Amino acid sequence: MASRHGQSRRLTRSATDRRLSGVCGGLGAYFGVKPVIFRLGFVVFTLVTQIVPGLIIYLLMTLAMPADPQAPAWSNFFGPGAAPKAAPNKRKELHDVEEHDIEPKG
Repeated sequence: MASRHGQSRRLTRSATDRRLSGVCGGLGAYFGVKPVIFRLGFVVFTLVTQIVPGLIIYLLMTLAMPADPQAPAWSNFFGPGAAPKAAPNKRKELHDVEEHDIEPKG
């Protein structure tokens, strides 16, 4: 299917708009609607079908839909918080420090 800019669109799991594996975010991006519509529809479908069929369908969609090619390698299945992030360097460096003796109070 070609988009307005002449590029072909692919149905992929979203790397940026995801809660679990990016299925609803990818569907929303593909069809041009907000992913919350797919999320709400999936929740209603899952509850109406007594949970198990909905979960199986979501799992199958997760396995069938390829990951977003722009996604980092660690975020292929779970959300962006799945991989450990490097802690920011909060260490402070001191420059040109002079040492002075402190006189005891007394």
